[in-house]
Amino acid sequence: MKHILKSLAAAALLAVPSVSQAQIDNSVLVNVLSHPFQTGGTGFSGNGGGFKATFTIDFGTSAKTFTDYLIWCIDSDRRASAPGSYTFAAYTAADFAMNTTFGGGNGHDVTESEMGKIVHLVDDLTLNWTSYTAGQRERRQGSVWSLFRGGPTVASLGVIPEASLDQWAVLWNGQDQTFLTYVPEPSSAALLLSGLGGMVMLVAMRRRRA
Repeated sequence: MKHILKSLAAAALLAVPSVSQAQIDNSVLVNVLSHPFQTGGTGFSGNGGGFKATFTIDFGTSAKTFTDYLIWCIDSDRRASAPGSYTFAAYTAADFAMNTTFGGGNGHDVTESEMGKIVHLVDDLTLNWTSYTAGQRERRQGSVWSLFRGGPTVASLGVIPEASLDQWAVLWNGQDQTFLTYVPEPSSAALLLSGLGGMVMLVAMRRRRA
C-alpha cells in the first residue's frame, strides 16, 4: 500500500505543469491594502516587511484570487505604499533568479542561491514574527535586502540555509517595490488529492474481491 501511494504521489506531481520554468502571469493588478508587518532592516533606512494585498494570478490552466494575502518587501531601493494599486508581472522565484535582466534597484541580478536564502528568511519571519524581538526582525529583513542587492547577510545570523523555491513567486515591474509571496498553484493540490482518492477506491475494490 505504501509503495503504491508513493508511486501515485510521484506521478501526480510529474503531471503538474512545472511552475519553475516560466513566467506565470505578465499582468497582475495588486491592490495593497495594509502594512501590518512593518520592520526596519539592519544597515538600511526605511521600513520593509510584510504587506497585505489582494490580487489574481492566471496560472494558465486556471486563475486564483488571493485575498488579504501576505506579500513581502525584498528590495530596499524601491517603494510601495499602503493603500495603493500596482501592476506587476508574476514570476516563479526560480525563473526570476535565472533571468539575467531582472534584479534590484541597484542593478544586481539576484542569483538562485541568494533567492533561496531570501525565501528562507521571509518564511522564517512569517512563521516567527510574534516571537521575534524588533532587533531580530531587523536583522533578518536587513539580510533580505542585502542579499537582493548582492551583499552579505548580518553576521550574527550565521550561515543562512537555502530554502526550496517551489511555489514561491516574485511580483516585479522594475519600478515599484519587488515582492515575494507564497502562491501554491491551484491545480497541484487538486491533482494529487484526486489521484490519492482514486487509489483508495482501487485498494478498497481489491480487498472486496479478495
